[in-house]
Amino acid sequence: MNMRVSSNQMYSSGISGIQRLQSDLYTLQNQVDTGRRIVTPKDDPVGSAQALVVTQSSSVNDLYIKNQGTATTKLSALDSTLDGVGKELQNIYDKALAAGNGSYSDSERAAVAAELQARLGTLVQLANTQDGTGRYVFSGFQSTTQPFAVSANTSPYSLGNTHIAYSGDDGVQNLQVGAATTVATSTPGSEVFMRIRDSSGNVTGRSVFDAVKNMVDFLKTPGASASSTTYKTALSDIDSAMSSVSRVRATVGASLSSLETMGDTAADRKLQYKEQLSNLEDLDYAKALSDVSQKKLQLEASQATFAATAKLSLFDHI
Repeated sequence: MNMRVSSNQMYSSGISGIQRLQSDLYTLQNQVDTGRRIVTPKDDPVGSAQALVVTQSSSVNDLYIKNQGTATTKLSALDSTLDGVGKELQNIYDKALAAGNGSYSDSERAAVAAELQARLGTLVQLANTQDGTGRYVFSGFQSTTQPFAVSANTSPYSLGNTHIAYSGDDGVQNLQVGAATTVATSTPGSEVFMRIRDSSGNVTGRSVFDAVKNMVDFLKTPGASASSTTYKTALSDIDSAMSSVSRVRATVGASLSSLETMGDTAADRKLQYKEQLSNLEDLDYAKALSDVSQKKLQLEASQATFAATAKLSLFDHI
């Protein structure tokens, strides 16, 4: 059987081959220019799909790293503030304990009372601490509301008749720092300042501010005796307040330590994702340059062959 090939078929086949080689060469040159083996999904559909999964996982990991940094910043600031609260309470306790010495005169106890009143003001300022964005640290979810302010109540003070009123709530702010891990980045002022707990964890019925204010008022009373129930209760409350703050700081410290470990793990995972993407997408330059040279030669040969073929005519053989 005779096969007849028309001139149109010959031209179409030649042009198609040249265009295919030009497309292949363009793809190779684009890969060399970008340094990536996969520039578009058609370069490697399977590899492209794998790279997309790795990229998405890496992006999620980056978000966790960012949240871990934010949580660390918040908790570090919280710990610093709690450290200041603890130091003020320790000074208040030491002064109040010394004022219980029977050799102190009324005027000396009044002087101590004046100092404790000033330190109480510092405690209130610390309790109303704001972060870098102007939000109150100890307001719970009510972060735009100042949590603590002096009330109009009179002594003796307790949670039912508190010296400093609390306007925040019991909310605890959390951040997602891992696939299945959240961390508390705040502690409500109700827990730190309002509910003093004794060594057994029971609420004493007075706030940190109530305890200090009751001690101040007691020391201003002429003839006050350290053997009185009022003095002992106030001193015990201040001691319990220090323990409460220490427990909160311990929790914050544990969270910071955990975040440090998670940060190291997330950083290692980031490097792993980068390596996986590199293996999937990065170009073997030596092979790519060799392929470019080969495709150029093939293209030049095809163009020369097509040009020569296009000149052929039956009349050339007559």
